[in-house]
Amino acid sequence: LRELLVSRVDAALAALGDRAATVFRRYRIEGVSQREIAADLGISLSAVEKDLQKAYRAMIDLRRRDDADS
Repeated sequence: LRELLVSRVDAALAALGDRAATVFRRYRIEGVSQREIAADLGISLSAVEKDLQKAYRAMIDLRRRDDADS
């Protein structure tokens, strides 16, 4: 069950594009600060924030679909 969830999360992140997926993983999983991610990727802090918002929305949508299927 956990493996299925991880694969669904990976697929949802992949659908957002490489940058948003990278930002989400680095921030939420690796614990890198938003400012550091922005500097490393050469993007603005607001771009990092927007990518995180997209990723959070995707995770919420995934959760809602899972809840509806249950």
